[in-house]
Order: sequence, then structure tokens, then C-alpha cells
Amino acid sequence: MKVRISVLFICLMFASQTSYAVEVNRLYETEVIAKSEREQDRVAAIRQALTIVLTRVLAGNNILQDDTVKTVLANAPHYVSEFQYSLLATDAQKDNSARLMRVQFDEMLLVDILRPGKLGYWNEIRSRTLVWLVVEKEGKQQFFDAGSMPDVDAAMDKASRQKALPVLYPIQDLKEKRTLSISDVLSAYSEHLLEVSLRYDVVSTLAGKLVKVGACWKAEWTFYFDAKIEQWRSPCSPLNIVTLNGFQGVYDKLSTYYAVNPNIQDISSVIFKVSNIKNIKDLQKVTDYLESLPMIKTVTWVTTESGYNVYRVFYQGTRQALNYRLTDSHVLRAEDFSLKETKEVKYTLLSN
Repeated sequence: MKVRISVLFICLMFASQTSYAVEVNRLYETEVIAKSEREQDRVAAIRQALTIVLTRVLAGNNILQDDTVKTVLANAPHYVSEFQYSLLATDAQKDNSARLMRVQFDEMLLVDILRPGKLGYWNEIRSRTLVWLVVEKEGKQQFFDAGSMPDVDAAMDKASRQKALPVLYPIQDLKEKRTLSISDVLSAYSEHLLEVSLRYDVVSTLAGKLVKVGACWKAEWTFYFDAKIEQWRSPCSPLNIVTLNGFQGVYDKLSTYYAVNPNIQDISSVIFKVSNIKNIKDLQKVTDYLESLPMIKTVTWVTTESGYNVYRVFYQGTRQALNYRLTDSHVLRAEDFSLKETKEVKYTLLSN
């Protein structure tokens, strides 16, 4: 079974020609509720907003216990580039003095102070996660449907946005309904679920079950990524907390995998396009080669486009040094070699 699942994970990475990664906007912006516009309440709301931002871009254990993070949070207003109040919906808060507060933080200031730290940093290029969700109320189990389950839809949307995780839900067309049942999603044997998930061209899949128990909710989660399976439970809590716990688990795994160390100086990025990749072996060859270069700190496959596989590459040093290093390669040949720092570069994979 392990071999079979590993093969399915590889197929999920290379199954079709659509993008599985997207650029997440407004990583350093979020909304919170301030008790009032008084200074004390404003500072508390800013600190809460910064906590959300830091825990969506940093990776590592006990993020909020890190000394650098504690220092940043203690001086949270210093990192605000702008904020704005707006009125809450009348049914959202009984206190008329409460306000919805949108806060945007200065990315460069934050990155500068986080560089000496030990925590990893996850950039804005993030892979989509396919979410299979079963909802149980009063003993009846159903696939999640946003139209008929607005409370669950709102909670899932809020949680995924708070963690800045792009998500994708199955379309549940007739073919899918005929081939996949609720028991398949909840089963300990994941082969069938992963086979059906191939059509969505994702590298990570979250299967969850939300259960309404009186006034609270509980959940069970299973996450498939990097040929591994992780499982956890959410104890009976308000719906927003339970769904956030689900996406927190996803964030913990993905951020650890994709994060780079912020203490590396002079990190730059470039869009890297490679043609003549014909199969999984070629794909792995390019990835292994790029990751073997000391200058290159992280490589993220983004999509395919007009015959090219597209990567986001973060590197340390000058573009000139990177270009010269790649010209010595017996793996890739430059299609448009230039010393200029263009936004993207094109290479061809050389045949053996």
C-alpha cells in the first residue's frame, strides 16, 4: 500500500497542465475587531493583527515563544504602514463602540528584524490544497455544500484566509458522485480518494469530517502531502476554532516544507522557465540540479506554460553570478542568456 500511495502522490504533482500554485496577495494585511477606537484598544487590535500575520509567514515550532517574535509583538504599532476602521454589521457585535479594523504592516521592516532569527519564512507562492469535507449534523452525514451550509462555508473561508492557504473544493459532478462516496473520504485506505483527486492537479489534499455536537463542533483531519499522511483531531469547540485548527495543521506541514531561513542576506527571486521536460524523471532532474547549486536556496514548481515548466527560484548573490554558474551546466542551456536582472529566464533541458 505504501508504494501505491507514493506513486499516487507523484502523479498528483505531474498529472495535468494546469497550475497548482498561486501567488497569495496581502500576506501582510488582515482584519480584526477592535473593542473601540481608544488607543489602548487600538494597540491591542494591532497586536492581534500582527500575531495573525506572523503566524502566516513564519515556520517553526512555538513561533510565538521566539524571542524575536516577542520583541516584534511588543512593538506592534511600529510596524503598521496603515490602518482603517469600519462599522461592524449590526448582528456581529452588540457593543456599538466596536469596530472592524483593517491593518496593513510594513513587510520590509518586519523582514529586516526577522532576518537574524531562527524561524523559517514562507513566501507568497503557495500551492493549492484540495479539501474533501464531510459534515455531520443530527447523525446525518453529507458532503460539504457551500450553498446549503453557510455557517461552515464562512468558517472554512475565514480559516483558510487567516492562514493564507489557497484551497480548492471538489466540483462533485455526476461522475465524481458515482465514483466516490463519503466512506471513501473517511476511510483509512486512501488509494481511491487520491485517485479521484488526480483530476485537480494538486500536491496536497486535506480530508476532514466536521461533526455538530450540541452547541459545539468537533473534527477529524487527514492530510496527504509529500508521500506522507498526517492525522489530528479538533476537540469540541466553536466552529471557527475547529476549522482554524484544521488549516493550522495544513500550514504547519506546508510551511515547514517550503520555508527558507530569513537570516540569509541578499535573497532574490526569479521566474525560471525550462523547456523539453517530458516526464517525471526529467522534472526531478531539473529540480535536483537547481537545488544542488549553493546559490539557490529554494525551488518551487509553479505551473506549465506553453511548453515550459515554470519555477519560482530564490537565490543568494547576484544575478550575474547565477547566470554564469548556469552557463557552465551540462544539464541546462540558456535560451535567452542575459546579464540583466530580468523578471524571468528561459532554459532548455539537455537530452542525455
